[in-house]
Amino acid sequence: MKRLTLIRHAKSDWEYPELDDHDRPLNKRGLETAPKVGNYLMENDVNPDIMLSSTANRAITTAKLIAKKLQFRQQKIQAVKDLYLADIPDYEDIIRSLDDTAGNQHLMIVSHNPGTHELVQHITGGNEINRFTTCAVALIELNIDYWGEIGPGCGKLLHFITPKEIPAA
Repeated sequence: MKRLTLIRHAKSDWEYPELDDHDRPLNKRGLETAPKVGNYLMENDVNPDIMLSSTANRAITTAKLIAKKLQFRQQKIQAVKDLYLADIPDYEDIIRSLDDTAGNQHLMIVSHNPGTHELVQHITGGNEINRFTTCAVALIELNIDYWGEIGPGCGKLLHFITPKEIPAA
């Protein structure tokens, strides 16, 4: 069994229209929400062995803020260019390329919609999630022994939470 945690990046800042989409930063709410989500994950023992993030500024910043709360070394976050606006085949290729020999049982990916939402539906074979808001988290248990076995219907959604559903500290 493997675990996959999927997180959509936190709320981005649209104040700078001259910036390329890839370079947009997080806005104030996003900078507050990502650590809140990280705290929630830490309190619920969500501890990834591997963390991948899109190279987009808003995604990598979200990943770093969450990693800090999880005490996951930020230097171990792998920025993956192909996660920027990835579709299901992109995600599957990236996941299938992971090393199984290093005890990597729990993968966390921080990326974008619509790909994140579509991947959850693809892997779980269901439509339990109506909307994958910014900084929402899906925790999936995968009925696979090797990352190379990732595919349609191989997972079960264990938990889904949005930042608004996280109780105030």
